[in-house]
Amino acid sequence: MVLTGTLFNTIAVATGASIGLLSRKVLPASAQKNILVVFGLFTLALSFQMITEAKPSIDIFLAIVLGSLLGTLLKLDHHFSKLKLGSGFMKATLLFCVGGMTLVGCMNEGIKDDTNLLMIKGVMDLISSFFLAAALGRGVLFSAIGVLVIQGSMTIGFFYIGEQISPELVDKLTVTGGIILLALGLDLMNVKEFKILNLMPAFIILPVIHYIHSMI
Repeated sequence: MVLTGTLFNTIAVATGASIGLLSRKVLPASAQKNILVVFGLFTLALSFQMITEAKPSIDIFLAIVLGSLLGTLLKLDHHFSKLKLGSGFMKATLLFCVGGMTLVGCMNEGIKDDTNLLMIKGVMDLISSFFLAAALGRGVLFSAIGVLVIQGSMTIGFFYIGEQISPELVDKLTVTGGIILLALGLDLMNVKEFKILNLMPAFIILPVIHYIHSMI
């Protein structure tokens, strides 16, 4: 299996971010701040769309609560901050990888070998990474690695077990991603600071809760 869509997306992010870094000195600080507000608004709109795609579920609530607790106990955000990649890395990686287009795109590539959606996403991320790198710095460039690892892992996962994942679980994962993107959007707009990495274990806990719930 060749991860064509993911590789294209990775190269697109690296290219856009590189050009954005070179253009950073040209953009005034006020423009960089406005860019973050715009991306915050876009992220909020995307999160609302994802959240409303499925019915509310106690499984999602429990996964986020337990995931947040686990992430806090493990101090994921604290340990990651020591890597000195900057907040831009995590914010950009989440924006590029936590979304309905990512989930469905990786599913299509893994199960059907259909790269069309990830190709479209790659073009969108090319433009986004340019502006984000200009506003957030070199961490956005390193987010290309995050795209490669996360999307690549998802695509490989769907290749091997994708047909066994129920549509209901996909909906719940989408809503969970929407809630996390909601936090990211508020963070980008500087409305409320979130340690978003501490929420990420929810994606691991949710499938466990879902399958336990389905057996009861």
